[in-house]
Amino acid sequence: MTSAPIEKIISVHGPRIRRDLEIGRKEYRSRWARVQKAMSAKGYDLAYACGSELDRSDIAWLAGIFDPIIERYGILLPVRGAPVIVAGSEGGHVIEDCARASGVNVALLREFQISDEDYRFAKFESLADVVGRLIPLRSGRPVRIAVFSSGQFVPLDHVQMFLGRFGSDNIVIDTDLLRRIKYEKSPAELGLIGQANAVADAAFLGMLSALEPGIRELDVAAVGDYIMKRLGARRSVLGPATSRVIKKGEFVSLGLSPTFNGYHGIMRRTVKVGAPWTFPENAFMTSLEGLYHAVMGAVIETANKNLPANLIDRKGKAYLDGLKLKTKRGGFLTPREPYTFIHNTGCSECQEGFGAVTPDTAEPLGRNAALMIDVAFTGFDQRKNLVFPIEYAVIEDSFWKVGREIGVYNTIPLNVQDFVGKEIIELPREKVHPYYRPGRSMKSARRNP
Repeated sequence: MTSAPIEKIISVHGPRIRRDLEIGRKEYRSRWARVQKAMSAKGYDLAYACGSELDRSDIAWLAGIFDPIIERYGILLPVRGAPVIVAGSEGGHVIEDCARASGVNVALLREFQISDEDYRFAKFESLADVVGRLIPLRSGRPVRIAVFSSGQFVPLDHVQMFLGRFGSDNIVIDTDLLRRIKYEKSPAELGLIGQANAVADAAFLGMLSALEPGIRELDVAAVGDYIMKRLGARRSVLGPATSRVIKKGEFVSLGLSPTFNGYHGIMRRTVKVGAPWTFPENAFMTSLEGLYHAVMGAVIETANKNLPANLIDRKGKAYLDGLKLKTKRGGFLTPREPYTFIHNTGCSECQEGFGAVTPDTAEPLGRNAALMIDVAFTGFDQRKNLVFPIEYAVIEDSFWKVGREIGVYNTIPLNVQDFVGKEIIELPREKVHPYYRPGRSMKSARRNP
């Protein structure tokens, strides 16, 4: 593939990307106030969340820290006043640069240092020093600290710091408080997620255009990565490509999740390279599209009627219960769907920790939310024998909910097989995603002061 169609994609889609859209200090202060109000109601004096390259969501939402750094870092939020980011010596300068967006303070902790170098000009503090500044110890009343991050993300030595200083009775693991608050999205957040998905769509068109027999996976990924970054997105978190050469007739699952000013988009589809679908393959892929329609129809119904969200799970599984496809051996089986159909998104692709729709989700969907619909089939039976013609197929994209309205952010259609290996700069109107609606989520997007 030459660079010409790639540059055309960038020139056509670039003007539509609002690169000045970002979260401003006013909104960050509003977030702190909401969390602090909830902390006060529970009797917490201080809250702590931690982050790394893999689990950035909490601190990205609280303080705008979403650039990757090599060390872990944390945020201390007192029940009154501005929070403080605590970071190591290597990543501290990156943190300080990011912190300007929110106005959060920064302190360097030697405990977070991962290198044995001598940082001659760095001013270090201890965790006890920082906590002492934020929450002065008071005689007769212990300091209560809430840990917002999941135990799978908080390093043991972080927890031991708090236990040693304040005692186990005063440390509360409360992951639900922050997760529920950040589940409801502001207009600016919905707009940013819309921009991230617009970038995802453009980059995906480039990947489809490049996909032909003989190309390496990394070369296809490089096309998506280049377009994504040229349009203002910083990174993609989905599984890495390899240097393997893609052969004619192979099925490939393409995907990317660009981060646009801290917020994620998504685009994933499965295609066949260099050849049309066979009849069994078509049945498999068309049935997956049917599952998507069943789930999205249930999403729209629950939103319109404000019903419990687990109706979505039931409707999707009811579709599967009625689906039987012919196997390679001549029998009939239901393809296995490996995970839940709907999950929350925001400052991560899927690690928000709250908002996935499961059989136990008795609450309605959030009033103003951004979610991802992710449906997939595996071609294996319960004994891990390949019984269908395709090992794995997926359709994933992102949608917004404002009140009772629903709309998919993405324009890429469910079936993109006709576009594989073709230089497509922009989708024909008749091929645009059937549930695409820019709607109120994009109209309300604006640059925050």
